[in-house]
This record gives sequence, C-alpha cells and structure tokens, in this order.
Amino acid sequence: MDNSRSCEDERHHAPLNSILEALGEEFHELWQFTEQLQASLGPALLEVANNPEHHRDVQSLDLLAQRLAALAKYVRTIGRLLPEEWSVNPNSALSNVTLSDLQYRLKGAPRLEGAIQQPGELEMF
Repeated sequence: MDNSRSCEDERHHAPLNSILEALGEEFHELWQFTEQLQASLGPALLEVANNPEHHRDVQSLDLLAQRLAALAKYVRTIGRLLPEEWSVNPNSALSNVTLSDLQYRLKGAPRLEGAIQQPGELEMF
C-alpha cells in the first residue's frame, strides 16, 4: 500500500471484504429484480420471442439474469477470501454513484426515511 496516504484517508477506509459483500448483494438484488421482470412480462416475452427479429432480445434478458447471479456469487466469494484487515477508501469511487440509495447501501449505511431525492435519482412510479 502507498505510505503517502494521509491520516484523514485512513479514517475513511472500509474493509474491502465488506465493500465486496455489499457489491455482491447489489448484484444479487439486480438478479432478483430481473427474474421478477421476466416473470411479470412472461406472456408478452413469449409473444415477442415468436418474432425472429426480437428472439435475441428476449434471450438477452435471460442472459442478463444469469450474468448478474454469477457476478453476485463471484464478488461475494472474492470478498470472503480476502484478509479482514485489507481496507480501502471507497469515497472517490462512491462519488461516481449518483443514485443515493445505492450509494448508501454500498457504504453500508441505512437509507434514512423521508430523505430528499437528489437530481438524477431513479424515481419509481
């Protein structure tokens, strides 16, 4: 590790295995969301799948679900294999995450109820 890091940087470090566990959990939740999407769109997807022009797109949704599940397992397994004392400062990486709910989950912090939505946020309707 770089010895030129400041003490302030060290205060903001988080265990790398915890970060990877949070990332793995996000992949897992995205996989579940994709599976639910496929189930609820099932009849429409079957109709679209009969059209040769869209067959590949329907298969891509299933491939997306499979890849998300595999990434969740991969990232979680790597996180469990790392020494617990390994840590990094995730703040600069987290500054690139514009969805505050996701940013809080990746930090390991709970989402506060009634928090004000920031510009660029996903709004479910």
